[in-house]
Amino acid sequence: MNMALLLASSVLAFQGVFSFEDDGSSLILRENDKAVWEFHYALVQPPFPVPAHYERACYFHPLYGLDGEIMTQDFPIDHFHHRGLFWAWPDSLAGEKKIDVWILKNARQRNLSRVEKEDDAERAVLSLVNHWAFDENPDQGIMKEEVEVIVYPAEDSHRAMDFTLTFTNVSDGTITLRGSGTDNKGYGGFCFRPDALRKNFIFTAATGRIEEDALALESPWVDISFPVVKGETALSGLAVFQHPDLPGFPHAGWILRHYGFLGQSWPHTQDHLMNPGDSFTLKYRVVLHRGSCEEADVPSLFQAYMTAQQSE
Repeated sequence: MNMALLLASSVLAFQGVFSFEDDGSSLILRENDKAVWEFHYALVQPPFPVPAHYERACYFHPLYGLDGEIMTQDFPIDHFHHRGLFWAWPDSLAGEKKIDVWILKNARQRNLSRVEKEDDAERAVLSLVNHWAFDENPDQGIMKEEVEVIVYPAEDSHRAMDFTLTFTNVSDGTITLRGSGTDNKGYGGFCFRPDALRKNFIFTAATGRIEEDALALESPWVDISFPVVKGETALSGLAVFQHPDLPGFPHAGWILRHYGFLGQSWPHTQDHLMNPGDSFTLKYRVVLHRGSCEEADVPSLFQAYMTAQQSE
């Protein structure tokens, strides 16, 4: 084999090849036959003894670290409604009626369509259309979600995934979107539930380590790192970067809980009123990494992300 062919072969082997697998209820993305994540498009039934109303769809679990470790948790005993990597809001109104796709008592997200695209070594793209609907009329959408997820090849220390989520009021009345009003916590938005069996959790933001729980934070990114194996010292983690086009960037609506929760909570404690046909878009980069925030040099990864966005 000549040197040019050998080099090309080595680059492809390093970058990997993506593929999707559909099992009839979920999509599994693989790179070089290693699972990256599983997306549940069909309703997932709760395990015993979780109440039946917690069935849900339109979320990612498991989400895998670079070495195959499971980063997420589903149906955790302390918060049955938490579900891997997901987006949802609790205290929303469709007209005057509460629509809660967070706790899942009377409504939930349902997948309408999905398109997978594999670009060999370049990237994998998943495009989704979901809607929110009341359980009493699951085919009648209230809010439409148009979701694009772009997954890039794993590098030495990290993997990047870009999420673009566009929400449109498709009802014939107003929708009021808001984070949790209970104690004005502001829960709701783009959420990550880590595997609580692997705590302790280390939160880091642009301002440094965050030792206490936080319900708001002035930072354009936050990282959560935790042991790869319970009780051991080696870490892996996940960072969420706000895109500069995010409304209110840098948005202070972060939720950091040391029991195991990271949320980028938009619009947080503020009401967001949507008339019929109104839309908004949220953009985030998720970075999975080996080691701690410092070892993965997450601040430099964020700066490179920002530089790339400014050059577009």
